[in-house]
Amino acid sequence: MTQHASITLSTALRTAIAALICLGLMLRGHEACAADTALRQGRASGTETARRIDPSLWKLSREAQRLYYYLILTEGIAEDSREEIAIALAALLKLDPSREVYQDSATIMLARGDFTEARTTALEGLQKFPADNLLTLILSATYSEAGQNAKAVALLERHIAEHTGDKEAMQELVRLYINSGQEQKADALLSRLPKTDLSAEAELFRVGVLATVGRTAEALAIVRELLQKEPDNAAFWLELGTLHERAKEFDEALGAYRKAAALSPDKGEAPLRIAMLLLERKKPAEALQALRAAPLSAQTAIQAALRFADAGCRKEAEALLKQAELAGGDPDQLAVILSMLRQESAQSPLEALAPLEGITPSSPLYPSALQQKARIYIAAGDYAKAYGMALEGRKRYPEHKELWGLEAYALVRQKKTGEAEALLEQALKQYPDDEELLFTLGSVQDEAGAKDKAMQTMEHLLRISPNNYQALNYVGYSLADAGKDLERALSLVSAAHEQRPEADYIVDSLAWAQYRLGRFAEAWENITRCISLGGDDPTMWEHYGDIALALGKKEEAIKGYTESIQRKPNNIEAVRKKLATVRKR
Repeated sequence: MTQHASITLSTALRTAIAALICLGLMLRGHEACAADTALRQGRASGTETARRIDPSLWKLSREAQRLYYYLILTEGIAEDSREEIAIALAALLKLDPSREVYQDSATIMLARGDFTEARTTALEGLQKFPADNLLTLILSATYSEAGQNAKAVALLERHIAEHTGDKEAMQELVRLYINSGQEQKADALLSRLPKTDLSAEAELFRVGVLATVGRTAEALAIVRELLQKEPDNAAFWLELGTLHERAKEFDEALGAYRKAAALSPDKGEAPLRIAMLLLERKKPAEALQALRAAPLSAQTAIQAALRFADAGCRKEAEALLKQAELAGGDPDQLAVILSMLRQESAQSPLEALAPLEGITPSSPLYPSALQQKARIYIAAGDYAKAYGMALEGRKRYPEHKELWGLEAYALVRQKKTGEAEALLEQALKQYPDDEELLFTLGSVQDEAGAKDKAMQTMEHLLRISPNNYQALNYVGYSLADAGKDLERALSLVSAAHEQRPEADYIVDSLAWAQYRLGRFAEAWENITRCISLGGDDPTMWEHYGDIALALGKKEEAIKGYTESIQRKPNNIEAVRKKLATVRKR
């Protein structure tokens, strides 16, 4: 959910809701009675009837009908009834197609996660009120939530070009630039905001941008200036610690975090930062101790558990999940996370199924449980069961796009690539130009050997989202591997690498593009870094061997080919021939 999900409702809606608490204050007496009677009769005759009641049968005035539907809307929100909310909003827009009602409708839909409906309403509203700031921000958020970041960016760029003083839109565009790896654009745009217009929160945001683009000294100066004005502001101390940590000044970072913890003893963010810094310095016991002494919320404890798990500290991660349970964490959420931990650490992935058994279809996390079960069966190599889990989930919850991808993956592993491709094309009809689904489709086409179709899909993905690092890497690597358009190949994988510098497979792509261009020394530096990052794919080791051979490093070439063969690559005979050839030299 984006920050726009918390946008407050308009004064008109708040006023109407307040009025309806004492129904009749804004209505003539007989209309109030009629509206109340309509609602009570609907309740008495069943929910379905209540949802379909037409207040015009009671000959209410237009204003009475409007307030009646506001009452239906408030009840729908309270009862989390999507149908009642939809009926009420549609009626309100018909009765009163004002700017405020369009804003309220789009805001409610966005906050509920109904992004398609929010987008449709925002677009309709913008046709009537083309300069509206809030509707523009909501429309941008719907694109962002759907993974269509390029559309969100383009929309805000056009809006800001026409409305140069819209500071809210500018700050949202800065956020999108940062999320898409366009830090230089973010910095340039943020610098256009007059400093006097920036709140303390915006100043901290600016600090983050400056640090991201390497202007740490300027960022530190701003934070220190803020601390001079408010020395007891824990948020400023946290930011100071972050900047010191970014600069690898760990002792200074710890000092700043501890100061923040002392200023906010009832909050867990500073202890979490302390623990993560200690964890990074390979001190998991001290890190766990720092957290156990802190008043962590359940969600903070869960966040910490996931970080410990990423660091390979499974035992400590499970201890933190226990702490989350004691803090009132949701049992189903904890069960899903525990299952994920066990999938990684247990001898058999199937051991991760047990924690999920208590999650029933009535739970909001049942879709997550089905996704996790599908992943477990995939990890265990039981693709038929994985398919069954994903299929059940996709039919129950078609809005959960990951289930479509898991079902397609299970089909691919059963050599049913045609069915997988058809499934994803069906998904894309429901979610046009969804980045994740497009990438999955391209991957399925690649798996099926349809390399040309896969490239077309990935190139299309790049056109709608030029900074999608997965597509950048795929297209760049494919071009390099085919020996085509090598300068563009290097440019693409370099752009992917800027976004994910620690991803071993992207570092491998970078090394391979450099190798193809004859830049062997740079390629060797990157392929060795790929392996040090944990790269363990047979193709990576084959690249290691090829690059070593180009540099005359015979023993390293032998090592690369040997390691590749041990991992059983698809082209194992070709790699064996390379190994035999280099040994004869």
